[in-house]
Amino acid sequence: MKLLKLLKPSIYLLGFSLVPAMFLVAPNMAQEMLKPIAPKFTPDPQVYSGSAGGSESLQSIVTGKVNGQCQGFTKQTPNHALVVQKNFGFLSLKVSSDRNLSLLVKGPDGNYCRSGKSAELSGEWVSGKYEIWIGTIDGDRADYQMTISETSQ
Repeated sequence: MKLLKLLKPSIYLLGFSLVPAMFLVAPNMAQEMLKPIAPKFTPDPQVYSGSAGGSESLQSIVTGKVNGQCQGFTKQTPNHALVVQKNFGFLSLKVSSDRNLSLLVKGPDGNYCRSGKSAELSGEWVSGKYEIWIGTIDGDRADYQMTISETSQ
């Protein structure tokens, strides 16, 4: 019993010292976790909205090779996270705004960047988790609408 009383403060200190370390190794938590999708999902299209922009360079978020050019600024955490439950022969993810946007998608098969007023990433998608960042060229805030569809939009 005395040993437990002696160890109790040490256990508390150890627990409190681990809390900051957990935040350092925690994965990026998306601002919004989207509804998981599989072929023939409904409704089609899925429609989401959000706010683009931030102070983090898209280029600093990319790890490894990238398909497309990542330009602009966003938030450090992904705007959205999407779980694709089964492979898609065709899937389109499109972000639209009255301003030019930058779209970064990190998934199991690589990193993809697109930009424009209607930035789109479409084609085959493999199953897995995708992180989606939406930025602006100058980092200023801009509202956007994002659609996910199995048909060409």
